[in-house]
Amino acid sequence: MSFSKLFSSAKPLRGFANEFTVKDSIAYDYLWKIKSFSKFVGDKECKQSSEIFKSKGYSWNLIICPNGNIVNGQISLYLVLFKASSHLSKAVFKVSYELFLFDQNTGGKLSKKGENLGQIHDEMGFRSMIDMKTFIDSSNGYLLKDSCMFGVKILKIVPMRARTECLHLMEKISHEFSWKIENFSKLDKKFYLKKKFTAGDYLWSIIIFPKGVPESFLKVNDDNVSLYMIYNGSIHDTSTTKISVEFSLSIIDQIEGNHKKRTGLQTQSLFPYFATVELHPWDRGAEYGGAAQETGAVGDRAV
Repeated sequence: MSFSKLFSSAKPLRGFANEFTVKDSIAYDYLWKIKSFSKFVGDKECKQSSEIFKSKGYSWNLIICPNGNIVNGQISLYLVLFKASSHLSKAVFKVSYELFLFDQNTGGKLSKKGENLGQIHDEMGFRSMIDMKTFIDSSNGYLLKDSCMFGVKILKIVPMRARTECLHLMEKISHEFSWKIENFSKLDKKFYLKKKFTAGDYLWSIIIFPKGVPESFLKVNDDNVSLYMIYNGSIHDTSTTKISVEFSLSIIDQIEGNHKKRTGLQTQSLFPYFATVELHPWDRGAEYGGAAQETGAVGDRAV
């Protein structure tokens, strides 16, 4: 799997708007029915997208993470501004919207309103649209005969004349996370491994490529081990937050203590990697007795 696919895994899924019997369906900008929902639950990284629809002169789509986005046990639902033909690709918009999950027993609905500043392809919505336990309980009507129904209303979209950013300094947070991988020599070297963790109010991942990053992304010798730290956003359902992070990322030498370490200070929004540590897999101590250990320490300030 290429590194770029890690951040663009959503697959189109056909909408079934003509099958809905939702009252006043014309009031919604888009209705989306998902059948055989249980088939998605086994894939922890599953991310599905609806067809493209138009509203307020712009193109949109919905994205669902059936197993939650970063946080497990939740249904995550997002609205994406897919295309804005009359604006530059880096234009910023203020979007007000409402997302719905329909109760097929009573005709009622669960709804959540949101307002975000975002650009084209930004995901705006709710990491916790509904918890999985409530969702699968048939008495609630949200999942019946393995099918569920979602909807969206685009309430307002306003292009921002000037780029807007709010600076909010927060108390410094220190956190250390360690990940020990057993039987490292037996891993499938063609794929990456990912470990998620929380530091402060933010979500992170450590990602390791046992045989280096694929050539399609960075020119790295495939005899190396590549290690990254990824920022996945806030634990709260808020607009995309940019943070300033002081970090250190290490691969531990378990014999002599000569660790491979990278430190720095970066300011990022979602998804870019903060650091990479390259290490030949047979450097002394990096792998000992079939185990390898990676550790990431971060101190972050929300910006």
